[in-house]
Amino acid sequence: MDENHFIEIVDEFDNIVGRASREEKFEKELISRIVVAFVLNSKGELVVVKRSPHKKSWPNRLDLATCGNVNEGETYREAIKREIKEEIGISCRIRFLKKIFTNVEENGKRRKYFTAIFLGKTDKEPVLGDELLELRYIKPTALGKQMKDEPGKFSPSFIEEFDLVKGLLK
Repeated sequence: MDENHFIEIVDEFDNIVGRASREEKFEKELISRIVVAFVLNSKGELVVVKRSPHKKSWPNRLDLATCGNVNEGETYREAIKREIKEEIGISCRIRFLKKIFTNVEENGKRRKYFTAIFLGKTDKEPVLGDELLELRYIKPTALGKQMKDEPGKFSPSFIEEFDLVKGLLK
């Protein structure tokens, strides 16, 4: 994504109240919107990716198939379609699962955002973009066990989001 895109800033009820650059959003600890997608194939396996060492958030950690900011003027649905295409090079059917609010500390700053969680279904072969190092396929039950046994290998938000929607990943 072009770092110069603006993102919409929202209030605690997810109402748009302004816009900012990604950097300004982080520095001022403003609330924004992001999207994430779990991608499932017909064998019931989830696509899990390893984040690049150059990522600001959770480098070299395992994460769900795709995540990113909702750009100014985009809906959550438009943003997830764009992110899936950008990050894993495919398009697929998507279904909204849940929206959550996250408020976490990272690198001494609060990151606050609404996250729309989607499920994508496809048997198309993902293509890794430059933000990702590798991908693997794993059944949700095995993923849950690995997260419990080795939480340090995963981005914390991936663990949280998986726990919230694991029963919906069908």
